[in-house]
Amino acid sequence: MIYHVFALLWINAFIIGSVQFIIGASTCLWYFTCKSDSEGKGTIGTSIKWLFKYHWASIALGSLIIAICQMIRLIFEYYRKKMGMLEKTSTLIKILVVSTGYCLWCLEKCVKYISKNAYIQIALTNDGFLQAAINAFTLILKNAHRFGFANTIGTVYMIFGCFFIAACTSFGTYAFMVNYDGLDVTSPIPTTCVMGVIAIMVGYQFLSIFSFSSDAILQSYLLDEELRRPASASRPDDMQAFYDSMSAKFSRCLCGCR
Repeated sequence: MIYHVFALLWINAFIIGSVQFIIGASTCLWYFTCKSDSEGKGTIGTSIKWLFKYHWASIALGSLIIAICQMIRLIFEYYRKKMGMLEKTSTLIKILVVSTGYCLWCLEKCVKYISKNAYIQIALTNDGFLQAAINAFTLILKNAHRFGFANTIGTVYMIFGCFFIAACTSFGTYAFMVNYDGLDVTSPIPTTCVMGVIAIMVGYQFLSIFSFSSDAILQSYLLDEELRRPASASRPDDMQAFYDSMSAKFSRCLCGCR
């Protein structure tokens, strides 16, 4: 049973990691090779080719680390429930158990976040997972304010997007059930609530793609900024203007420091 549970966790993490790598690699390819939103044909196919030809082992290693953290949490939760059956458990032990469970939860979240950004670094730099994870962690520390701002804006957009999708779906469901003559229902409220929940789940899955793509675009821009590339034919015009303004600010700051 332990073997099958661990295999399930590893396979699930590998599938999620593969999808994240494909989305991240496609976004990075669009950033460095396309000039407008209408271009970029074949980037998903190229990302899938990169995944299964070059980087499947890195994704497997990252998913293995995530699966190990999840398995440790499951084993700990199992023993915590066993300890909860004991009536003579001291308050100190309960506090230690709860604190340990919270630390393991934070560890899993941190590992997932670093792995997600490491997959983007793998697509950008062609490094292995461990080196990519170090690069991602260093990049996040150097640009914590940028990542924090991007994550905050992405979270706000996802909340409002899910709310808008759920509201439109629920309103459409309610209007259809009330006005359609062929339906004989006692109350449309339960069905409307169920459709709203389904809309939130589906909308969140689709909007998470854009949220992850924004992280990949941010890392691509930071790499582009670090390389200090000159004007490129593949860089979008609005990004080129933004890059020029940032380069000018950096030059003025450098001259002031001198």
